[in-house]
Amino acid sequence: MHNRNLSLRFQILTFALFVFFVALQPLQSSHAASAKDYWIYVTNDKAAEVKELLAKGFDPNSKSPNQQTGLLQAARDGAWQVFDLLLSSPKTNVNLANQYGETPLMYAALLGDLPRVQKMVALGANVNKEGWTPLHYAAVKARADVAKFLLGKGALPNELSPEGDTALILAVRADSVETVQVLINAGADPSLSNLKAQDAIDVARARGKEDLAKALEKIVANRKAKQQ
Repeated sequence: MHNRNLSLRFQILTFALFVFFVALQPLQSSHAASAKDYWIYVTNDKAAEVKELLAKGFDPNSKSPNQQTGLLQAARDGAWQVFDLLLSSPKTNVNLANQYGETPLMYAALLGDLPRVQKMVALGANVNKEGWTPLHYAAVKARADVAKFLLGKGALPNELSPEGDTALILAVRADSVETVQVLINAGADPSLSNLKAQDAIDVARARGKEDLAKALEKIVANRKAKQQ
């Protein structure tokens, strides 16, 4: 009799455990990553959920309602685990821009993130483009090391921004002598004017940087003398 009771209790316990685990399955599946929450995952740096979606075939080049790519949104939000995960996907287009023509390389250059700049260039990110360029963005924030790297990879030193500014004018405006020197060494022209008819020399003088203005004037004069 005692053994029969134990057997009955064991069967009841086994059945109860079976019911528990069956009931648990919907709860577990409800935690699966959902495509509709992709941008929440990106913004909050939820790399595990993004990885799960990518494994299911989610397109890493999808754009948000405000036309940001996953890479750009991750960079804007400092979600670097997600950024690196997306960058590692062979399906990710590193040159895909937002509605303003900004690329992930431009954002990394703006932030001065040299390792990620280097990695994106190695993956085929364009260092030159129409309008604002990664070099412009590096110069705006005085990222001399990034500017030097981009120039070494073929960035054009005298490209004009939509406002007509060269990277050199932007570097002068940022009060970065180091970035100015990097650009000059790469052939940047101090005499190129923007849409306000100001060149880098004018901008330096307007900012009270007379020594820099004179140094730039000397560079222009020396270059002209060599051309004669």
